Amino acid sequence: MAPQLKYVQIAEQLKRRIENGDYNFCAMPGVPKLAAEIGVSYLTARQAVQKLITDGVLYRADNSRLEICNRPGSLRSAMKVAFIHPINVTSDSVWRNAICKTAGEFACSFREIVYCHDADPLLYEGLAGGFDLIFLQFDSADPLFLEKLRKLSDRLVTLFHDLTRYGIRCLDGLNPAAIDELIRYLYERGHRRIDCLNTQPASPTVDARIAQWRASLKKHGCTGRLHNDPVAPFVWSMPHAYDVLNGVIARGELDADALFCLTTPIARAALRCFHEHAIRVPEDISVVSWGETEEARMAIPSLTTVDMPDPAPMIRQIFGHYLGSHPQPDRLLYRSAASDVIRPGESVKERSLANHPSK
Repeated sequence: MAPQLKYVQIAEQLKRRIENGDYNFCAMPGVPKLAAEIGVSYLTARQAVQKLITDGVLYRADNSRLEICNRPGSLRSAMKVAFIHPINVTSDSVWRNAICKTAGEFACSFREIVYCHDADPLLYEGLAGGFDLIFLQFDSADPLFLEKLRKLSDRLVTLFHDLTRYGIRCLDGLNPAAIDELIRYLYERGHRRIDCLNTQPASPTVDARIAQWRASLKKHGCTGRLHNDPVAPFVWSMPHAYDVLNGVIARGELDADALFCLTTPIARAALRCFHEHAIRVPEDISVVSWGETEEARMAIPSLTTVDMPDPAPMIRQIFGHYLGSHPQPDRLLYRSAASDVIRPGESVKERSLANHPSK
């Protein structure tokens, strides 16, 4: 088989970019920019562009700019979907993977946009792009940013930030009230002093979990200290959790029989810290966390955690609404209502109530 001509190879590469949605949130570059970017002559780039125009992939608008044809039956014809999220969202996130997979199931083009800080131009460019549906994960919103989000309410779904009061759909995890099930789980196993460890950046989500931990302690007649030292946004909180807990132990401030960690990575940092201080889990102290079931299962010992079922069914409902196959115009909040939320692990042990004479 004869090798493809260079301009044909470039045309195929550009076609793949278009089908992947790479130009959904920015203008299609002109021939000079394409030539410089790919490292070919202007003539070769022009031949590649002309091939795509002949094939019906591109056309020239009245202003001579290159535009993408919305061809029936192409991947782009169904819906253009973006997931915009901070850099600390990992590639194995169940939320990310469920959104990506569902976009593929519905033959939608999908674009992932990762931003590094809350003023990153990529964040704003993504929101201003030509997407039909935007899933957005963010840490905080000032009034100016919130106003921008309100203008996008017809095609925006926020993750873990309930802005339904502004008419914006929200894809949420479990209600923080599920923490009460975790505290009850510990209480029924003899735990009465349950501390809380957090190093996540401050956010309404973090505040809600801490508030529920406090309320659940009071409800079940337990006590506990809050060890709360949030990192700045976009900073990895796991190493800091290790340092914070080291300080708590060094100052003699840990007298709990259980530790509730606001995330599973924080709980893993706690396991390492306890190991280095010869504090046995779960013999000396139980450790529990929130979320990331698979990561919790891989810890040693495996962590007892609060988790939600697969979010894919809720995400499919959102796609169905925007595609018009199953419209739900009055539904704004998508949140799991599962009742069985405790995923037991090896990190919790029954405590003797003899250690709690007042109880």
